[in-house]
Amino acid sequence: MEMNKNEALKIYKQYFNDEEFIDFLKSPYIIEDSDDFKNYYPEGTPNLFSKEAASLFFTAYKLNEELLSITIENKK
Repeated sequence: MEMNKNEALKIYKQYFNDEEFIDFLKSPYIIEDSDDFKNYYPEGTPNLFSKEAASLFFTAYKLNEELLSITIENKK
């Protein structure tokens, strides 16, 4: 699902009670073909956030400064 930061935060708070996602939202969006983006490898993608709960996986990917793609998957 695509949504803005506020909508994504509301969903995150339904499942988690911490500040990790807020820190991610405050961090800058890094354009994928920029040198700054390449400097994050091999650690991973700076625009990606994921967290696991007892019953689900929450993943957010920054599409730009304001929009995120959110995925919530139930554990099997």
